[in-house]
Amino acid sequence: MRPKLDAGKDPDALLRLFVAISLISIVVIVSLAGYGFHKVLQRYMIGHAEDGAIGVSSALLAQERERLTEVQADGGSRVAIDAVDMPRLDRQLRTFLAPFDIVKIKVYSSDYRIVYSTESGIIGRLDRENLRLGRALSGEFDSRLETKEEVKDLKDELKFDVDVVETYIPIRDGAKVIGSFEVYIDVTKYRERHRSAVALSLGILAAVLVVVFGVSFLLIRRGIRDLKEIEEVLKRQTITDSLTGTFNKRQIQLLARKEFSRASRRREKGQPDAELGFIMIDIDRFKEVNDGYGHLAGDVLLQAFAERISASLRTYDSIGRFGGEEFMVVLPGSDLEQSRAAARKIWQLIREAPFPLDGQQLRVTASIGVSAAQTGDADYLQVLKRADDGLYQAKSSGRDQVV
Repeated sequence: MRPKLDAGKDPDALLRLFVAISLISIVVIVSLAGYGFHKVLQRYMIGHAEDGAIGVSSALLAQERERLTEVQADGGSRVAIDAVDMPRLDRQLRTFLAPFDIVKIKVYSSDYRIVYSTESGIIGRLDRENLRLGRALSGEFDSRLETKEEVKDLKDELKFDVDVVETYIPIRDGAKVIGSFEVYIDVTKYRERHRSAVALSLGILAAVLVVVFGVSFLLIRRGIRDLKEIEEVLKRQTITDSLTGTFNKRQIQLLARKEFSRASRRREKGQPDAELGFIMIDIDRFKEVNDGYGHLAGDVLLQAFAERISASLRTYDSIGRFGGEEFMVVLPGSDLEQSRAAARKIWQLIREAPFPLDGQQLRVTASIGVSAAQTGDADYLQVLKRADDGLYQAKSSGRDQVV
């Protein structure tokens, strides 16, 4: 005979039962919801990629129809490419597809033959066992998400662990299907967004559940806090140079591009403070430091060098390590004269006091190039090139100067 549960005599047993049921319920609900969210987002991503593939294929066919098809005696068309025209067509297709996230594309004729592919080694093969191609040749679209261990992109560079949506798109001549495109779109960049979206959706659901199952609230809150801390650490790591603590090259260029766009908009509107200056700095004879003191000492010098420059800048200026012993400074709101003054201030700070290194005091000089945005500049790279040219001139004219 099973004993009755007496909550009055053993409330802990009832509490333990409630906690057990709550935990099982949360696990089941969150698991099923996570699977559902994953499937919904995956279907949306595949559909989005399919729409993109169809759009690109339609534009490609409209632009290159004469090279991709030939007219038959009955007045109809078939998919065919002249071998003599293949190299030029290949270059044009790669150029056309470059702005998109396409890593590979194939063109099939109606007899299942590959007449073109960015992977040239498979041109001419028959693929009659391909059921998905068969559906495309019968007039259907077919898309599927797959993860490739490695795939060559349009630049013939290997990419590893890539998520691609493979889409088969019928090529029509009126109502007749005369071939098919197979388009591989790289959707790897959506992988983390996908996971983040799933995690966010589950977080919202969990927040509702913890109102009912209060015991889980602290665990979820702690987990979210830890996740945010890790995310912040990872974010800092992706934008900063690990040695000097300044921005890395990618981030300083991104900031330069943003500041150039902001200054250009303000200049077009006639607003004040529409100037922008760049400074390129290179430590003179840094190789001699590495050779004479060792690379660890060189790293110490780079850190101290970056700290000294950073201390001279305004709070809204930015500094980044451009490469090796070269640094880039972005000066929002500074014209050429102001940028030159800032550069000379940096130059003097570097020269006026030696750097402690390996128990010694090492005097260091730097070559500096300065430029500022002008009305005719199309993008920030033109301004940056002038600063870089100034740096080169400073180095070639004896170093230790501002140009």
